Amino acid sequence: MRVAIISSSFYPAILYGGPISATWDIANGLAEKGIKVYVSTTNANFSTKLDVKTNIFLKHSRNLFIKYYNEEILNYFSLKFILGVWSDIKKADFIYIQYIFNYTVFFSLLFSLILRKRVLLCPRGCLSTRALKYKHRIKKKIWLNLFIKPLVSNIIWQASSYIEKKDILNIFKEAKIVEMADCVICDDFNNINKISKLDLVYNTTNQRFSEISELFFSMGRLHEIKGFDIVIDAFHLFLKDNPNAKLLIAGSDDGYKNKLIEQISKLNLEKSVFLIGNINFKLKQTLLANCSAFVLASHFESFGIVIAESLASGTPVIISNKTPWKDIEFNKCGIFTENNSVSFFNAFCSFKTMEFDRNKIKDYVTSKFDINIIINKFIHLIKNT
Repeated sequence: MRVAIISSSFYPAILYGGPISATWDIANGLAEKGIKVYVSTTNANFSTKLDVKTNIFLKHSRNLFIKYYNEEILNYFSLKFILGVWSDIKKADFIYIQYIFNYTVFFSLLFSLILRKRVLLCPRGCLSTRALKYKHRIKKKIWLNLFIKPLVSNIIWQASSYIEKKDILNIFKEAKIVEMADCVICDDFNNINKISKLDLVYNTTNQRFSEISELFFSMGRLHEIKGFDIVIDAFHLFLKDNPNAKLLIAGSDDGYKNKLIEQISKLNLEKSVFLIGNINFKLKQTLLANCSAFVLASHFESFGIVIAESLASGTPVIISNKTPWKDIEFNKCGIFTENNSVSFFNAFCSFKTMEFDRNKIKDYVTSKFDINIIINKFIHLIKNT
């Protein structure tokens, strides 16, 4: 069995966020199960290019090969991709395509259908109401009607949650959809070294404090859709009765960092709220395992990998009801709240009075989203469609 994964960007282009990690884990998971995986992607990495060999399959492991096509126009066009991906698709038994609004998707869909290949298309949140309205609304509508709708009658869609399934059906009424979440490698978040909140804040901010009561952690690309402004406003209210609490926000800038800096300055939170930039995986593990709670006020998440990673660490979450994690309160894994500053403030206050069982939190995420469970579902899908 040979699977072609086609994505406009791929690991190590982690600046694009969670979907890169999700696709990377799927590729490795399938390869470890004996599936031949050939990834066709580009060398795009936001405003730069990855330092990798291009236009040739590179062997990553026994069953995983990656070809980074060089983009002549970064994030917009690769002639090498268009000319080469036909052969990549032809040799594969099953095609797994990521995203919607990219030239790589159109050509991959077109070639796959001409070659009569089985296709799974994962929109990665591109079809949410908010995403469709955010920037280039008319262009996106034209793209869907002109380049996607004519090609999707014989494919299967992957929805990473019930929210994404609804988004797909809003546009493609007759879509064949399989609901299959992203995965987390739960073992990666076991046995993480313990570190005090004081040392953790010092290591990430270079500022030493004599006392820290609660340490809240949030993470994501610094973009309006992630709702960091809501968390900061709520935390400002919380500080009035909890002056020794701290908030760390990690993530690369996606056009919103300056506004957050201005907000922090205006509220005089320079000693309480810290933007710590893009962090590596090891530091993310440490932060998730040792913070009081992970917080996310995102206006939309089709899944939310870092939420799963927090739970895999045994750490409770405080998250907005715009994420698909509506059962976390029932499973005693955190707080699911309205997406506004007052509601998050109330959630912060409620959190102080609550107790959580870290082992039960881990058991919950392991039973539903561990990589072994999701990979087995994926293999069943590609062998039975």
